[in-house]
Amino acid sequence: MKLSSLLIVTVCLVPITASAQPFFGRFVSVGITGGAALTDAFSNETAMGVDTDAHVFSGSKDYIVGPTLELRLPLNLSVEFDALYGPLNLTLVNTVIPLGVFTTRSTVNSWEFPLLAKYRLPAHAARLFLEAGPSFRRVQSFAADSPHLSRAGFTAGGGVEFGIARLKIDPELRYTRWGSDSNLNPSVLNPASNANQAELLLGFSF
Repeated sequence: MKLSSLLIVTVCLVPITASAQPFFGRFVSVGITGGAALTDAFSNETAMGVDTDAHVFSGSKDYIVGPTLELRLPLNLSVEFDALYGPLNLTLVNTVIPLGVFTTRSTVNSWEFPLLAKYRLPAHAARLFLEAGPSFRRVQSFAADSPHLSRAGFTAGGGVEFGIARLKIDPELRYTRWGSDSNLNPSVLNPASNANQAELLLGFSF
């Protein structure tokens, strides 16, 4: 499913869930969450030759966005499932003497699927929460013959939830530790991903 189609479906669900109170909002909530990565998607790799110098790195911080579904349980517990899309940017700077500098930029499409157990601290207004659980990832590799990026990891995070009428808003900081890549020999043509990923997110749900 394309990102534009996913966002259209999410937007269409908002008025449905808002009119389906009290089931939605009390026991089940749906919404959308998004934000920005605080860490680079790939590690820096450099290769030097006699008259060449190749350097590959993440050229910019990436955004992430997608729908979220949460099942509320007793004792301030809940289970949250997200489907988050984020482009992973990669830049290759190749210096060839005496020809000059050549820059190539590419994007790796990534879908993350965290399944998180969440606990809200008791409060009357703004409520602090903690969350943790496994994350899974589907990645379109930048090279057809090198689908090496890690597909699973562990996520933990925390934030605060507050409400405006039926709308719930929850800014949070989330950290994911991905498993090892299947690529055993990272290089400038096949760089390793960054196993440590931190994101600043803002969610809206009913």
